[in-house]
Amino acid sequence: MEEIVEYTTTKKIGNSTVLSATFSADEVSAMRREATLAMAGKLRIPGFRPGKAPLSIVGKYVSDEELKDDVLQKAASQAYVAFLKEHKETDALIFEPEIVDSILEDTAANGLKVDVRVFEMPKADHDLWSGVEVEDIQTDTTKAVESRIKALVDAVTETSPKNGPAAHGDLVTVTIATEKSQNPYHTEFTVGEGEVGKAYEPSLSGMNVGESKHFSVQMQESVLEGDITLDGVAEKYIPEVNDEFARSVGAFDSLVELRKTLEEDEQHKADEVRKDSIFSRAIESAAEKLGIDFPGYVRRDATQERLGEIKESLARNGLSLNEYLKYNNISAEQLTQDVEADAVKLLQRDLLMEATERACGIVAVDADIEAYVESHKEELAKADIDTTIEKGRKTVRNVIVWENTRSLIAGAVQLKESPKAEQEAQ
Repeated sequence: MEEIVEYTTTKKIGNSTVLSATFSADEVSAMRREATLAMAGKLRIPGFRPGKAPLSIVGKYVSDEELKDDVLQKAASQAYVAFLKEHKETDALIFEPEIVDSILEDTAANGLKVDVRVFEMPKADHDLWSGVEVEDIQTDTTKAVESRIKALVDAVTETSPKNGPAAHGDLVTVTIATEKSQNPYHTEFTVGEGEVGKAYEPSLSGMNVGESKHFSVQMQESVLEGDITLDGVAEKYIPEVNDEFARSVGAFDSLVELRKTLEEDEQHKADEVRKDSIFSRAIESAAEKLGIDFPGYVRRDATQERLGEIKESLARNGLSLNEYLKYNNISAEQLTQDVEADAVKLLQRDLLMEATERACGIVAVDADIEAYVESHKEELAKADIDTTIEKGRKTVRNVIVWENTRSLIAGAVQLKESPKAEQEAQ
């Protein structure tokens, strides 16, 4: 008859429960013997085949600390399994048992007491998300549309060499040598436009090709000093933004049609940015509300994986981790803490997404996959995803489920106006 491990539930911490189990001296002794036998099968002891050496000899090759750790793990696993058998309705996460605390004398005469933390899948149904409140973000596409029209104007603007001094609105090519840089550099911009054009306008206005002048300008909260040489100047012939302009830049019959197309495109982008922001804030809020955490080894593994990715990225750009730390004036400990915080956020996001998929029954059937493939042919081809094989279809299925889950979350949460929006409304 299988012996049942008795335990008590001491406390609930977020998505985890702490169990406390006690084992008698005989039970501890049995676990030590079992651990020793397991180790005997792995050790290579001179004069004996693997697993055939007497336990008295095996004991000489195994440290007490090794046995103690093994016994603790066995005890933790037994408490964990007992909890799962008693709470079959609990959607437990299959992590190695995390030992919170333990009392085990070297002699084991008084038995063993061990506290184990069991982690569970959070309940992330529609009720959870509808109870989450996050700050909304405002979307205004006006500047984006005007920026795109300006880019189209620049694309069709014609220039011709100018015989005369540089003036506001002229396109100039210059050579700039700052006092802090060793090598001069060449660049091109419009006098009086953009941050660079506005900064250098006082120096360039009135200059002729071939002339040089000392300058002192302030950009991005820093002062630059040096010499600027005017290499070339051209007048710009900027087209009028009207129906004719609209027809010259695309298949549009009028400026109204062009603006409408750009506004719809920018609104679609803004809506995606807004949805992603709401989703991210919802995940962060729900993770905090539910107290979602992970075993220490899961956090460490995720942190080390992310640090490895950072090191590889730095190496591709010719930098070492020590150089990166020096340039950014941070310690290795601070970087590790920052990376761990980000890694845990990603773990929380993935866990909540999986929990929501399960709770809300989000799936992608063959018809969904076919529709997605049909409407995303170019993107799938660029990503080299072959949807004629199961691997490619599985990728598409995962993308659909992820996006549908994200949309459900973003659409279910309660939105509140941002303080800035409230002030503008007043």
